[in-house]
Amino acid sequence: MSPSAPGIVIVGNVTEDLTPEGAWTPGGPALYSARAAAALGADVTLVTRVPEDYDRSLFEGLTVKELPAEGSPRFENTHPDGGLRRQMLHQAGEPIAADDLPAGLTADAAIAAPVLDELEAFPPVEAPVRVVSLQGALRWGMPNQPVRRAAYAPSRARALQPMGAIAVFSDEDADDPPDLARGLSARGPAIVTRGARGAWLYRRGARSVLPAFATNVCDTTGAGDGFVAALAVRLVESGDLFESCTFANAMGSLVVERSGMVEMPSRKEVEARVRRGAADGA
Repeated sequence: MSPSAPGIVIVGNVTEDLTPEGAWTPGGPALYSARAAAALGADVTLVTRVPEDYDRSLFEGLTVKELPAEGSPRFENTHPDGGLRRQMLHQAGEPIAADDLPAGLTADAAIAAPVLDELEAFPPVEAPVRVVSLQGALRWGMPNQPVRRAAYAPSRARALQPMGAIAVFSDEDADDPPDLARGLSARGPAIVTRGARGAWLYRRGARSVLPAFATNVCDTTGAGDGFVAALAVRLVESGDLFESCTFANAMGSLVVERSGMVEMPSRKEVEARVRRGAADGA
C-alpha cells in the first residue's frame, strides 16, 4: 500500500445474500464499497456488525472493526423476467449507533453505507470528504416480506446527510428522484445514478448530466457501491467533483461487466475506461 493511499472509513452492516444454489454469500453496500475502494488502492477501514459464523474471506486486505452481532441481514435477490431486481428480506440486522464506533476515527473520506436503516445519522468520523450511500435509508423491509421504497425516505435521507456531505442514490430507489435530489442538494451535492443512462449531479438545485460509458452488462449488483467508493477515492485525490463523478461512472460501468466482488476493477482499468470514454466523446 502506498504511503499516500487515501484513507477511507466505511460504516454499514455486511449482509448475506442467498445464491441460486441455496447458499449464503457475503454482500452488502458497505462490503462492496470497501472491496471497490481497496481495489483502487485505498487504505480501507470497514466498521460493521459481524456474527461469529460469518464468512470473512472477503475481509482480506481490509481493516475491519468488528462489532458483535447475533446475525447479519439476509436477502434473497431475484430478477423476474430479466427486469429490475426484487429483494426479499429473510433476516433483519442490528443498528449501529454512534457510540458503537471506535473513538477518534479519522480518514481522508468517510462513507455511510447502510443496507437497511441501521444508521440513524452520519457516523462520527472526522473526514474532509463525506459521502452517504442512501439506498439503505430509502428502503423498508420486514422479515419474509419484499423490500420496498420507504414512505419516509426524504426525512431519513436528510438525517443521514450532514451539511456539505455528498448524497448518492439510484433512480430506482426513489419515487421522484429529481425532486429528492434537488431537495438534498441544498445541504450538499446530490448524485442520482441511472445505470446505462449515466448519472445526474445536482448542486444547489442545478443539474449537470454525466454521460454513461459503453459497457457489456453481466451483473448489476454492486455497481452503485463501486460508484460511491470510486467517487470518494478520486475526490480525495483530485478535489474535483465533476471529474470524480466521471471516474466513478467508469468504475460502475466496469463493475457490471463481472459477477461478484472477488475481482473488482483495478485503477488501471478505470483510468483506461475514462480515457476511452473521453476519446469516444462520452
